[in-house]
Amino acid sequence: MNIVETSKDLFKELETAEKLFLDGSIKNAQKIVRSVFNKAKNFKNIPNKLKHKLNAAINQSRYFDDISSFATNPKRDKLISMVNKLIEKPLEDPRKHAHAINNIQGQWQLLDISSKSASKDQWLKFNELTNTAWESCKEYFDEIKELKINNAAEREKIINEINSYVASHENKWPAIKDLSRYLNQVFHKWQSFAPVLDKDLHKLKRLYFESRKPINKEILKQEKINKERKVLLIQKVNEINDDDSQVCINKFKDLKNDWQKIGPAGKRDDPKLWSRFNKDADRFFAEKKQVINDETLIVLELINDLKSNNKSVNEIENELKILKNISNTKELKTIKNLIESKKKIQLQKNKDEKLLNYKNIYNILMGKNSIENVHNVFKGSIEAASKNNKSNLDELIYSCIKLEILAKLDSLKKYQELRNIIQLELLQNKFNKTDKVNLDNIDSIICHYIINFSSSDAASDHKKLWNRMEKCFDVLI
Repeated sequence: MNIVETSKDLFKELETAEKLFLDGSIKNAQKIVRSVFNKAKNFKNIPNKLKHKLNAAINQSRYFDDISSFATNPKRDKLISMVNKLIEKPLEDPRKHAHAINNIQGQWQLLDISSKSASKDQWLKFNELTNTAWESCKEYFDEIKELKINNAAEREKIINEINSYVASHENKWPAIKDLSRYLNQVFHKWQSFAPVLDKDLHKLKRLYFESRKPINKEILKQEKINKERKVLLIQKVNEINDDDSQVCINKFKDLKNDWQKIGPAGKRDDPKLWSRFNKDADRFFAEKKQVINDETLIVLELINDLKSNNKSVNEIENELKILKNISNTKELKTIKNLIESKKKIQLQKNKDEKLLNYKNIYNILMGKNSIENVHNVFKGSIEAASKNNKSNLDELIYSCIKLEILAKLDSLKKYQELRNIIQLELLQNKFNKTDKVNLDNIDSIICHYIINFSSSDAASDHKKLWNRMEKCFDVLI
């Protein structure tokens, strides 16, 4: 491999490190930078482009080291202070004292895993203090040492598990989310086996990160493929150019479904790609929004027309049928509620008028009101009744009880037998589907009452029967 080719490869490695820095994988990025730095030492002349790229990466690595030290040094100082307190005042129970030291050492080692390692001076000071703290519980030291050895053995198992996982999946890797979930589970498991002996710490740490490299490499590979697929979907959004904005929106929604099926493209690129994907579709929704605004203005005008009674409910409903883009707007809900309210008011008004019309029939029969004030359906019966010389009281009672049955109101006990007969008659008419069914509605029953009525012999009994029928009107209308 010639120098030009090698420098290109190193340049690509530095680009990978740069991406890892941006994604927050600081440790992995720093390893790549150190590797490139060591390889570059073999060059007699380093190309200027590579030299500038390497120097920038080294400065970025140092910057993160400084940030890491700034964040972790106070924590290390606190741990040193905790050890000093144990030296000054050892716990009475040696076991608890040893566990306290062991816990502090575990926290110290975890800081080395998650951030820049402690400086030589920090480490020597901490090591000296912990050795001093151990003196008050030497008899328990062996037990703790055994624990650390066991922790190291468990960490070796974890490393072997990762290596086995890589070997079994390298021909067909799982998706990014599964790989990331696996790494996260392994990390939490690794963290649970701390501390280990100082002589084992750095070796295990190196092997642990080495074992994870193929998985991290595969994650980066899949992220690159996902990025290319998402860029292609963004291009497809730009190609949508139908006249109907709703057609454009539907096509965009299909692409959006395809987008959701693609895995992540990296912490840095994913949000940017998603923003571009949606921003390029804003033009469809802008057109749709304008259509909605136009239809909303129409609805507002219809609301005013409805409130001022300039248009009927039927006219308003017919005009609303034309509007297709405001199904979930508050304006549409407002006018629908207003229409419903208007309908209820009109329905109640119709009921009141009808009820008043029914109750007025008796006064017309008695000649107190004009026949012109009654509904046409009753005029023929009233004219026939005016020729009667005598009422048929039995038929009047029959009409009253039949109406009470329909209204589910009680009748006088003395008419129970007649009530039973009428109920049977109603059932027979219903199931036999005879023409008599038409005689079982409220208007037919009233007409039956009218044609059997005569004002010539009208007495209190007639009026009482009519009053009972009026109660049925209140229920049935």
